Amino acid sequence: MPFDLPIKTACMKNLLFIFCILLLTSCWKFNPGYHSRPKVWGNKPVYAAVDSAKKILYDPVMHPLINAGNIYAFKDAIFQVDVGRGIHVIDNSVPANAHRVGFITINGCQQISIQGSYLYTNSYSDLVTIDISDPEHMKIVSRLANTFPEMAYDYPLIQPEESGYYECTGYREDSVIVGWVKDSIPQGCYKN
Repeated sequence: MPFDLPIKTACMKNLLFIFCILLLTSCWKFNPGYHSRPKVWGNKPVYAAVDSAKKILYDPVMHPLINAGNIYAFKDAIFQVDVGRGIHVIDNSVPANAHRVGFITINGCQQISIQGSYLYTNSYSDLVTIDISDPEHMKIVSRLANTFPEMAYDYPLIQPEESGYYECTGYREDSVIVGWVKDSIPQGCYKN
């Protein structure tokens, strides 16, 4: 039985559509990508929103020292940087019995300086001034945004502290790395 013209037209349109799809997909290359790589045990970044990560808080609890940085003495206190995490407050009223009494969380900090009763440090790319005349009741005096522009993408926690595989990271405008956790990750970046 001969085909009607409308049926022939519909068949031709369908065949033309299938031909075009096959033609276009023949140009695609299969790229398994980052997430299909073999899994390894390594470090995975912990992200936080920029505004949340830049909050400065005093915690009257002793924190473990992970990555020791520079030290400053002020009155009966010693302040020691824990690079990328914050500043340990050490009671030095009896030097033979100096002990940590608190921790100032300042994510992204790298170094400190003290002038008078003001502590100066960075929080990622910002310069922060803190009144430490009473360390347990510190006050943030000022924050100068983007004083260290390179620290927006090259800050202390951009890579894990220990060697081994880690999840490759990149610059993000909306979040920053505040730590690392062990996890199964796609094999990618490696730190010696």
